[in-house]
Amino acid sequence: MKIVGQAWQFIRHDLILSGAALVCALLLIGLTQTYLGYMQAEQQVLRSHLQSLTLQADAQETAWNNAVQYGALYQRLSRQGIINAEHRLDWIEYLTELNREVPQLKIVFRLDPQRPLSAVVENVQLYGSKMQLNFELKNEEVFSDVLAGLQHLPGWPAPEQCVLTRTEEARIKVACDIEWLSIGPIAPPEGEVSQ
Repeated sequence: MKIVGQAWQFIRHDLILSGAALVCALLLIGLTQTYLGYMQAEQQVLRSHLQSLTLQADAQETAWNNAVQYGALYQRLSRQGIINAEHRLDWIEYLTELNREVPQLKIVFRLDPQRPLSAVVENVQLYGSKMQLNFELKNEEVFSDVLAGLQHLPGWPAPEQCVLTRTEEARIKVACDIEWLSIGPIAPPEGEVSQ
């Protein structure tokens, strides 16, 4: 037994160091495992943030592509006076001036109030103002000239129908229903005030 006791004295120091090293190793493994868990959670948060940024970038790219694709169309419609406003006064002035310059046309017209049509896309709506236009002429060429003149005015004149009849004086009487189209924000329901 004394040999064992003497051996104990020789290995005691090594055993204590080995035990301390084992405790340090276990502590280091535990800390490493905790740090690894923290880093994996952080990596998951960063992946989620990266995915969110990727989705935002894709949405911005889509918006940019739409702006490029539809920008020219928007500019053309804006130049034609179709977007955001009805140009009723321009139409009235044109027809009044035309009647003054060419009184034999005997132009008579009536404009109904603007009303929303069924076409709605996101936050914009198509609007229409019906015009009943009557005039007399000598030949069909003048008819084409009058309609071409309307095409040069702001807005989009969409003839629904034109009826041409011959009068007793060998003139042509024209009766047209024209829908003046424009695009604008959705009107609030009656009784509500827009903000």
